[in-house]
Amino acid sequence: MRKFLLTLGFTICTTVSFSQIFYGAGAICLDCYSSIEVGAVSSKISGLDNSSQKIGFHFGYYHFKYVSETVTFRFGISYDNLGATMDDPNNLLKNNRLIFHSVNLPFSVHYTHNNQFQGFGGGELGTNFFGKIPTLKGEGDSDTFDFHENFNLIDASVFVGVGYILGYNIDINLKYNLGVTNISKIEDNNWKKNWFTLSIAYTFRE
Repeated sequence: MRKFLLTLGFTICTTVSFSQIFYGAGAICLDCYSSIEVGAVSSKISGLDNSSQKIGFHFGYYHFKYVSETVTFRFGISYDNLGATMDDPNNLLKNNRLIFHSVNLPFSVHYTHNNQFQGFGGGELGTNFFGKIPTLKGEGDSDTFDFHENFNLIDASVFVGVGYILGYNIDINLKYNLGVTNISKIEDNNWKKNWFTLSIAYTFRE
């Protein structure tokens, strides 16, 4: 619980710091607006044998820049609770989830049709500061702040998504991220994070 609270505090502080940067950019960007988003994620680790999807949560703060009436750039910061669930048919594991507390920096291009339907795509730089590794029964706590000993600190993904704008300010989005870099430092492993995000956002459109 203590480590979870520290992780949450770190994410909030990082989000606030980047929010101040984006707010400053917005002060000189007359065609910019911001958005706050929350949602759920379904993630897997490709290349990780005997594992299945894990459900987590997502929240983010974003800034939009108009290119035209229908095209915008979006950049921001998000927290995603990612990972995988290990298969445990013999009930040997005390904790069967591999968890990444991932703070991400996405950039995307959005196309809006008729002020209602959106399509978007882009790339995302991910960070793996903290997490949890599955452990056998009888072993100690698997929480670790030395996550970088097993996993790369930085990874990257590309994504595509669709969205619907409800009442001008509410965005409902479905996005899929495909990992393009190996997150494991262990030789011969080729593990990549892949995940779906279903989210709802309040967007401060004028």
